Amino acid sequence: MDPAPQPSLRTEQQLQMLIDSVRDYAIFLLDSRGRIITWNQGAQRIKGYTFDEIRGRHFSVFYPREDIESGKPEYELKVAAQEGRFEDEGWRIRKDGSRFWANVVITALKDESGVLLGFGKVTRDISERKWAMEANFEKLFRSSPNPILLSGLDDARFIEVNDAFCELLGYPREELIGQSSITLGVWLYAEERTRIVTELKAGRPVRGEACEMRTKSGDRRNVEVSADMIEFRGNPCLFATLLDTTESRKLEAVIEELSTPVLQAQEGLLVVPLIGRVDGPRATQLRNQLLNVVHTQRARAVVIDLTGVPKIERETADGLIRAIEAVRLLGANVILAGISAVIADILVAIGARFSIIKTTADLQSALEEAKSLLAGPSAV
Repeated sequence: MDPAPQPSLRTEQQLQMLIDSVRDYAIFLLDSRGRIITWNQGAQRIKGYTFDEIRGRHFSVFYPREDIESGKPEYELKVAAQEGRFEDEGWRIRKDGSRFWANVVITALKDESGVLLGFGKVTRDISERKWAMEANFEKLFRSSPNPILLSGLDDARFIEVNDAFCELLGYPREELIGQSSITLGVWLYAEERTRIVTELKAGRPVRGEACEMRTKSGDRRNVEVSADMIEFRGNPCLFATLLDTTESRKLEAVIEELSTPVLQAQEGLLVVPLIGRVDGPRATQLRNQLLNVVHTQRARAVVIDLTGVPKIERETADGLIRAIEAVRLLGANVILAGISAVIADILVAIGARFSIIKTTADLQSALEEAKSLLAGPSAV
């Protein structure tokens, strides 16, 4: 059998030739402290340094200042030494100071006994892929029907807004970009934005946070904010999508008012037919409505029909009595109709003064009582 052919070059030399011929990847070796000891042609093309210029320098020279200050290069070597490998994507710096987006893999090199000898580092420039992703992001950003903003996390300066956001607040795009949303007064309450940023910095995304914003003309808009913290061009940013709830809030207010109607039975007589559960907010809304209508219509008698109310809580019953007392201060008598045994027990438990509250078994009796009051001496 013929002997195996002998290679004309040693394996190490072939490997070095292969590494040197690769131009799309920066491949180089670091010593255990992170200093550069080898350098291929791809590294020179991507980084911009010749080998003589870079030999012996610490690899942190390729990192942005903010990464160096945060200790990122040392952290990467530490992880690679402990776990055998570290991979990352981020901004790197060329010799001329320009930035490029890189995919980086660092591999720990150890001898048979596990002693760390150094590191192998492979860097690939993937800026074009990042720009393509950002272009797709911008396309989706601009075409969204929902208002969207992108701003600096801490300085609140608008980096980008879409047409829906401009339409919501009435600003042209050029009046927003580069300006602080706080200085412009876009957030009606600056502390709402502060609260959102605090949540994001704690690693908690924000979903459906109720906030108020001010338009260019000074109008208020109710919005629900869903926000995330993202990295954009190397900086932490606030990315938020808004849902305009102004009209739905107004509709809810109208529905609430309709659910507790104050009807005028005749001149000077109001009737409030309550149906369903009466909780604290509804009792407050009833009081506000009653006081307003009694004042504007100069009513002298109010019938509150509780026939359709199965029960009320003690706190709510107390609120109802306070509403009755407030109405009496405006000069109107109040009659409670259709009180159930359960509600009567609650009213007694809270110490309601029935000397100032008239009660009847049903609505018809209450209306007759109210008409008698209106026809009495005070009506002359």
